[in-house]
Amino acid sequence: MIHGIYCLLCWSLTLSAIGCGLFDHEPDDVIIEIGSISLTRDALKKEMEFMGGGMPVSGNHAEEIKTRLIRLIIDYYLIIEYAKENGISVSETAFQKNLKEIKKEYTENDFRETLLKGYIDLESWEDRLRNQLLVSKVIEQASEGVALPGYKEIQRYFLENRNDFRSPGMLRFRQIVCKSKKEAAELSERLRAGEDMGELAGKYSIAPEAGNNGEVGWVARGDLDDSMESVLFLMQPGEISPVVKTAFGYHLFEVMARRPAGFKDLPQVMDEIETTLLRQRREVFHKKWLEKLRSESKVKINKKMLAELELS
Repeated sequence: MIHGIYCLLCWSLTLSAIGCGLFDHEPDDVIIEIGSISLTRDALKKEMEFMGGGMPVSGNHAEEIKTRLIRLIIDYYLIIEYAKENGISVSETAFQKNLKEIKKEYTENDFRETLLKGYIDLESWEDRLRNQLLVSKVIEQASEGVALPGYKEIQRYFLENRNDFRSPGMLRFRQIVCKSKKEAAELSERLRAGEDMGELAGKYSIAPEAGNNGEVGWVARGDLDDSMESVLFLMQPGEISPVVKTAFGYHLFEVMARRPAGFKDLPQVMDEIETTLLRQRREVFHKKWLEKLRSESKVKINKKMLAELELS
């Protein structure tokens, strides 16, 4: 329950440290300047430790990891600076809406307990949330002009990635689930005598779908417990199973229809492909946009101090 806001709390801790670094240290303690933001030795170290997930950065790849972490931190604050320069902000209404969404999954005690575990006060935590929302808004606005993929592009992707759109064998079935083998056996006899399975399921089944005449709907291989699939996928439409014991009780199955394995048609997957292609386009755009932002922004790095900085 607490995990959902833990990462945000970690960011809040680093924000608190950075806030001190902006005003309370002498200039010679600053390692990186990003526009109006100055990161001191301690503030940068905390940022890097957070970005690294709290894991030790050592070994043969330490410098490579360190370089990547620095790039992530710089990009994050470049976006914050971009928002300031372009008058982009998060409204109080939007902030309160997101705050409510986060808090609704926790009791008040759980929420406060998590804050205490992170040694952070509510105000600092909310500041970090505002910044996260601001970064998301900037990226969203910057990529608004990315065009949707056209039909020909979607069709080409479909043909080039045909194997990604396989359709597994599926079946639609209904069932009666009983607590005892004796009860299931008695119902099995009634079914073989011609009584309707839907009516019996509605009266006697303990499964959730009993109110729907026992109909479970369409399922594919892998959707159900092995003890059920090993029986169901050997049955044909209209066939009723003998009593089957599983961890859920004693079952009687009836397969209502089957669909063979094959490939999905383009109309079935157009929305999925469009989403994939649009995400790819936005990723490419975002990368180029950040590169442009870096080239146009004022970033100063004290390379000597940075080289001496070590993470625990």
